[in-house]
Amino acid sequence: MASLAEWIGQAAREARRRRPSLEWVLGASEVRYLLLPWTPDLADPRFRDVLAAASFEQQFREDPGLFAARFAGPVYGHAQLAAFVPHALVAEIGAHASASGCRLARIEPAVAVVWARFQPLLRQERGTLLLIDGERQLVLRHAHGQIAQVALRPFCTGTLAASLPAGDGDAAWRVFSSNPVETGCANSEAALRLADGHGFVAVEDAGYAFALCGVY
Repeated sequence: MASLAEWIGQAAREARRRRPSLEWVLGASEVRYLLLPWTPDLADPRFRDVLAAASFEQQFREDPGLFAARFAGPVYGHAQLAAFVPHALVAEIGAHASASGCRLARIEPAVAVVWARFQPLLRQERGTLLLIDGERQLVLRHAHGQIAQVALRPFCTGTLAASLPAGDGDAAWRVFSSNPVETGCANSEAALRLADGHGFVAVEDAGYAFALCGVY
């Protein structure tokens, strides 16, 4: 963070900007994810929060009061994804932005950023999306735009190609990493890349390319 603050200060001075904007994308090691089972009662935010806190404590054995919760938009008949970020990390990021003279535009979990960016493609498929994060990977089972299962698993460089199955019917495998070479499938159709032709817009996606390089 100290190096980032120094770089921001230098860039701001060179550009003569008084208050640059700062966005943070959080990788798998910083966020806890879980799926809330579908129930009509999730329409009540109070019930949703209580259910999420109880599910979080049961699954992760940690105090949910130490985490800020963010929820994906509810969809009738489908599980709802919840992301938990430590309050201490949010405070640290806020203090860093203030000390750097930046406006903190947003703090986003990696799943939210990647899922939103590639949703036009993913909503056409049923299968699995892997988000590689160093020695970890988030495994997202999904069906036509809705996440059905999420799990955090270990990842070893070079083993991905062997772990991808041949497929079953219309099931598809997709992989996202800030460094596709390390996934072992840089030239594979499974690899998601910002410039891979799936609605890529050079002017807009330059920002995504810069932001996502810091995800992992």
